[in-house]
Amino acid sequence: MLEQSAVKLTVKPLMNPPRNMRIRFGGFVGQRIAANQGNWLLQAPYSNPAMLQMFRDRDRKPRRMLVPWAGEFAGKYLISAVQGYRLTYDERLRRLLDGFVHALISVQDVDGYLGPHPVNERLIGRTCDGKNPLWDLWGHYHAILGLLLWWREVGDEAALNAACKAADLICLRFLETGQRMINAGAEEMNLAVSHAFTLLYEATGDERYLRMVREVEHDWETPPAGDYVRTALHGLEFFQTPKPRWESLHDIQAIAELYFITGDERYREAFTHTWRSIQRYDRHNSGAFSSAEQAVGNPYDSRAVETCCVVAWMALSLDMLRITGDSTVVDEVELSTFNAVLGAQHPSGRWWTYNTPMDGIRLASAHEIVFQAHQGAPELNCCSVNGPRGIGMLSDWAYMLTDDGVAVNFYGPCTSRFLLTQGVEVTLKQATDYPRHGKVRLSVAVKKPTEFALRLRIPSWSRKAQASVNGHGVRDVRSGAYLVLNREWMSGDTVKLIFNIPLHVWVGEREKAGRTSIYHGPILLAYDQRFNAMDYDDVPTLDVNNLSYIMEERDDNPTPWMLVHFQAADGRDLILCDFATAGAAGTHYRTWLQMDGLEQLPLEMRSPFASHID
Repeated sequence: MLEQSAVKLTVKPLMNPPRNMRIRFGGFVGQRIAANQGNWLLQAPYSNPAMLQMFRDRDRKPRRMLVPWAGEFAGKYLISAVQGYRLTYDERLRRLLDGFVHALISVQDVDGYLGPHPVNERLIGRTCDGKNPLWDLWGHYHAILGLLLWWREVGDEAALNAACKAADLICLRFLETGQRMINAGAEEMNLAVSHAFTLLYEATGDERYLRMVREVEHDWETPPAGDYVRTALHGLEFFQTPKPRWESLHDIQAIAELYFITGDERYREAFTHTWRSIQRYDRHNSGAFSSAEQAVGNPYDSRAVETCCVVAWMALSLDMLRITGDSTVVDEVELSTFNAVLGAQHPSGRWWTYNTPMDGIRLASAHEIVFQAHQGAPELNCCSVNGPRGIGMLSDWAYMLTDDGVAVNFYGPCTSRFLLTQGVEVTLKQATDYPRHGKVRLSVAVKKPTEFALRLRIPSWSRKAQASVNGHGVRDVRSGAYLVLNREWMSGDTVKLIFNIPLHVWVGEREKAGRTSIYHGPILLAYDQRFNAMDYDDVPTLDVNNLSYIMEERDDNPTPWMLVHFQAADGRDLILCDFATAGAAGTHYRTWLQMDGLEQLPLEMRSPFASHID
C-alpha cells in the first residue's frame, strides 16, 4: 500500500496499517479468506456482468429498471476486492482487478459521471416512477473510494484521475453554485460522499475538495439531514438523532477525517461520542450493529441485522482506533469479525446474508432481498458486494504501525512481513489455535537488531493473562490494554502469551429478559439444531454453577470452528457451536439461552461486551 498524501495532517493517526504488508492467515480465518476470494471475489464480475454493463446502457432504450442504489454495486465490489487482495496478493486477483478498474474507468462519461442513470437524472434524479430519490451520489462515493484504494495499493494513476474526475463533476454541480447536495434527497446516503472528498483532499491537496466537505457540513445542519456534529456535542445518543440509519456512519467517517485534517477537537468529541453511543445502545451480542437498518437504542431488538450495517460499524471502529489507539476498540472489531462478519458469510464463500439474526435461521441475501437482482446480475445486492469487505478489513487492523513500533491486534495462526516506520523489515509469525485455546507463540525475525515497541493487545475478557520474552516473565500484563515491550529485537526472539479464555455471559434485558448469551473468549456460542437431538423450542436450561465443558473437534460439513459440550440442568447434553458456523446448514439456531443461578454469577464472568442499557 502506497503512503501517498499531499497534505500534512494536523493530527497524525495514532495507528495506521503497514504499507505493503504481506500476511498469510491459517486456521479457520484463513479458510474463510480463501473461500471469500476463490468463490466470490474472483467470480462475481464474470457471474454478474451487468455490474458494469448497466453503466454502459445508462442512456439506452429500453431503460433498465434499477433500484435507487444500483450504482453502488461496482464500487462496493471494488472496495471489498482491493482489501481482499491485500490479504493474499494473489496474482489472479491482481489481474482481475487491473481489468475491472480499466473497465470501470472506460464506462466513465466524458464529464466525469460514474453512475448508471440517464443524462437528465444524474446526481439529483429520481426513480422511474418519480417516487424515490436516486442514491447517485452514494454510488459515486463507493466508486471513488474503490478507485482511491486501488491507487493507494498499486499506484495506478489512471484510477486516481478517474476518482478526481468524478469528484470534479460533483464540485462543478454543487460547489458554490447555489445548488446543494441535500436537494438530491436520501440525505444520509448521498451526503456520505463527503467522506470520499476528505480522503481525496488528503491525497491531492486540492482545496476544492475540502471546500466541498464544508458545503456538506452546512447540509448536515439543514433539516431533514443528520446534524451529526451538533447533536453529538449536545450529548444526544446516536439513535436519538435525525438520521440514525446505518448509511450515516459513512458521513460520520468524514468527521473523523476532518479531525485529522484540522485538529478541531469538536470533531474528535463528536466522533468518539457517536461511536460509544452505538457501542452502548445498538451493538448486538454478535458484534453486529443496527436493527431494521438503523440505530434504535436497544441491542435486544430482534428485527433484521443487516450485513452492510456491520461493515459500516467496523469501518467506523477502525477510525476510532486510529484516533484513540485504544485496545478495547480492537476487542469490538474482533467480536464483530469473528461473529457477525463470519456469521454473515456462508462457509463456502458463495453467498452472504442480508440478515444474520441473533436467533433464527440464515437466508442468502440473493433470496431475502432478491428484488435487488437484475438481468445480467442475478447475485448482486447491497450485502453480497459489501459483506466481503468485512473480511478484507483484516488487512487494516490485524497489525498496525505506531510511531515507535507495531501493534499486534489479531491473534490466530498467521505470518506477516512489513516495514516499520524507520524502514526496517520485520516478520512476525504466530503459532496458536486461538481463540479455541489461549496460548500464542510469537516469533520475531529482523534483518538486523532493531529497537522498537511491540504492542500486544490483552483482551478485556482475559483477566489473568501471562507473557514472557525468551522465557523470562513479563510483569504488568493488564487486560483491556496493550502490553508494550520496548527493546532491541533480534531474529529468534520469542514472545509467549497465555490468555485465560473464560466462559463469560451477557445477561439479557427487554426482549431478551430471562435469556443469556454465553461466550468462549471472543466467540459467541450458539445452539444449532444440527448438533443437538432436541429442537429449537426445547433447548434445555444451563446452570451457572455447572458450566464445565468439553471441547470437541469434528470434521463435518460445514466444519465448525468449535463445539462445546455442556450438561444442562435437566441432565441432557447440550452442544453449542461458534456463531460463525451456526445455521450454516439451514438449521435453526439460538444465541439467547436460558440459564439458572445468575444471581450467583462470579464478577469475572460478566461480559466486557455487555451493553446494559438504562
